[in-house]
Amino acid sequence: MIYSSKSNKLFVIPKPRPYPKMRLFCFPFAGGGVSTYISWADSFPDDIELVIIQPPGRGSRLAEDPHDNMTSLIDELMRHADFITQQPYLLFGHSLGSRVAYELCYRLKQNEMPLPQYFIASGSRAPHVSKDKEMIHNLPKNEFIQALEKLNGTPKELLENRELMDLFMSLLRADFKIAETYLAQKCKMPFSILVLHGQDDIDIEEHQLSAWGELSDLGHHLVQLPGDHFFINQSRNEVIHQVSQRVGTALAASYSTL
Repeated sequence: MIYSSKSNKLFVIPKPRPYPKMRLFCFPFAGGGVSTYISWADSFPDDIELVIIQPPGRGSRLAEDPHDNMTSLIDELMRHADFITQQPYLLFGHSLGSRVAYELCYRLKQNEMPLPQYFIASGSRAPHVSKDKEMIHNLPKNEFIQALEKLNGTPKELLENRELMDLFMSLLRADFKIAETYLAQKCKMPFSILVLHGQDDIDIEEHQLSAWGELSDLGHHLVQLPGDHFFINQSRNEVIHQVSQRVGTALAASYSTL
């Protein structure tokens, strides 16, 4: 189901809840879409509503031009800030999605709007720490595809299909441009941060992970899970378990304030 109206495709809600006590917003990785999170809806109580962020250039928004900078992406999200902050909520993002979620928090804080109960950063360096790897978003087509192959995150079927790659090339380049050029303002947030990391993910260094702690007044907790950068798929059940624990804690705290 699409939030609000048929013309609004930014929010995908697999199982709408009439009166959700809390919402969990999930942000996709570079080149990713809603498919990563669709099945998660079955893993949470009936008073938790899962909302998947669907930026343009993918899924039902395939015909729309993708955002190629963080500012325009956050501008779109902020147009729906009232919905995002309507109920107590948590944010989860994987890779680029973690940094998009942080920048949303930064903008919400600037506007003195409610912030999430909990923040879960998965497979990502802290957003204010610079990337120390070579940029790939502006490489020639064949070199760009080869670089994607090395990252092991783009399906082989897509990489080997020239027509599909032509279809998704602008999206992939735009997402990777944001991922490689955006650098956040360092700002302490009033919520705890859970950092999930793949044990075999060699592209993120320890100092880039620990730097998430610089963004929280309440500290951060690092959990290592089996898998490489895309452990979110390889260790799906473990990821959902970690998220469920934080959702449960936040929900219990919410009920205790009634």
